[in-house]
Amino acid sequence: MVGVVPLGDVGGVAVRIVAANVQAVLGLATDILEPRPLPESAYLADRHQFDASRIVAHMAAWTDLPGHRRIVGLASVDLCVPILRFVFGEAQIGGRFALVSGARLRRNADGGEAPLDRYYERLVKVALHELGHTLEIYHCDTPGCLMQFSPSVQHLDRLDVLFCPRCFFVLRRAVRALVQAPDA
Repeated sequence: MVGVVPLGDVGGVAVRIVAANVQAVLGLATDILEPRPLPESAYLADRHQFDASRIVAHMAAWTDLPGHRRIVGLASVDLCVPILRFVFGEAQIGGRFALVSGARLRRNADGGEAPLDRYYERLVKVALHELGHTLEIYHCDTPGCLMQFSPSVQHLDRLDVLFCPRCFFVLRRAVRALVQAPDA
């Protein structure tokens, strides 16, 4: 029901960890799909980054994954959107596609490298957050909720790998509707 797609050069361990956690937390069957290239048209040479919105739009044109109600792409390139210097991920609110990048998750605020377990935890948090958006869950103000907006890795580290009661209620309802909906 959920597909995890490596986009470009992404480590296999990271992909498996994200897939396992998505399945465990959301309770949806999750598959690891074949890697796909990043769209060259999303690269912004003047910023040395990839436009996350362009990548999600590129993913939305995929028509060969009918068995997957939600698709999360994992990338290792630095992402931005026109109005922000960087983003950890991007998603279609209420849509099918989400994108996560580990590019800025491997470093701590002081520039030092984060331990692998911290990096993987950050990656899982961003993936679950972005998939939450595809299930029509918006940013939340509840301290510690996974749906809080995270402008930095320090903020991301303070979040739980859990949704607050309100967001969890919305999540469960959305997952039930997704499972019960007829195949598109």
